[in-house]
Amino acid sequence: MTDHDSGVAVTFHPQTWTDSAGAAHDWDRKQLIPAEGRDPVTYVVPLEDGTDEDGTVYPDESYEANQLQAHPAAPDWVREWDGPYYVTTESVSET
Repeated sequence: MTDHDSGVAVTFHPQTWTDSAGAAHDWDRKQLIPAEGRDPVTYVVPLEDGTDEDGTVYPDESYEANQLQAHPAAPDWVREWDGPYYVTTESVSET
């Protein structure tokens, strides 16, 4: 992006399933936990790619936000991630 541009910071949170009694919290059901060895990563996409037609940033963990996993600005490993994940978003501007 150039000076005075704005965009959307996308944070990709890789997850993994667990069913171990030590990690599961309710009735030993499978649950999602942060993926071991993969920290969340943040990248910035253009404003028009991370907002709806009204210019509102896509809500965290929404279908639209999660689609930003495949954005060209995402690191290769993020675009290739085939496990569970969620995405959080935040409006940013560079000055």
